[in-house]
Amino acid sequence: MIPIDKFYCIQTEIFGDGSEKITEDIVSIKTELIRPSIKFINENGAIISSEKKKIYRKKLIVNPFVNSNEYFNINELSFLSRTYGFEIEEHAIHKGYFSSALKINSLYNTPGEIILIEEEAKEYILIEFNRWNLETQPRSAAEDQLGEDITYILGIWENPLLTDEIIEKIKNKG
Repeated sequence: MIPIDKFYCIQTEIFGDGSEKITEDIVSIKTELIRPSIKFINENGAIISSEKKKIYRKKLIVNPFVNSNEYFNINELSFLSRTYGFEIEEHAIHKGYFSSALKINSLYNTPGEIILIEEEAKEYILIEFNRWNLETQPRSAAEDQLGEDITYILGIWENPLLTDEIIEKIKNKG
């Protein structure tokens, strides 16, 4: 498992009038980014851009109310939490429902996601949390459709330490 500290990032800020501001730069993990598009950098400093890239996303939650292969169980989520450094909270009302948590800002109130990326015969995982820029942010229907605008990249790892069961659940579209 190799942690990746820096990556190439295109950030897209979308304004109320539909205009966009795009910035490109090398950025670090544990950084808040605006609607990021991430590309990896190889050992020669070149940006990796593969047409055969596959991306799988899964919420970092335990949901005992659905089929057991759709989400993680508490042992798997605990393993991911210990290995990749995020917190877990149990829902106050729905016992047995656990979710990942990020405590750096109270606006991070939704579970994080684990993203498995297969690119150029390598595997990476990325763990991110999303939030709105402002608590009282006026949002149009178009902005709501795009989702939260701030993404916090907790970490990126090449050749991640994952069990076959966890990989299968990340790839499951259920």
